[in-house]
Amino acid sequence: MIVRNNRQVTRLFFILVLAAAAFGWWYASSHWQMQPDTIALPTGQDFNWIDFIATLGEEAIQLFLGLTGPTQ
Repeated sequence: MIVRNNRQVTRLFFILVLAAAAFGWWYASSHWQMQPDTIALPTGQDFNWIDFIATLGEEAIQLFLGLTGPTQ
């Protein structure tokens, strides 16, 4: 069975998705700025991949908590 779709509605939803993505990008870039100097990476002889991945995971969790937490 062939279903006919209205192209006008499809185009409208596509434009709405692009507009929502642009608004989301603008909102995120203007309200949430990461500070790279706060990321503490291990240096020197004690560097290993497990510490590196754990640090990135911890920073991602802190970022998520900061984004979803209450505004002060």
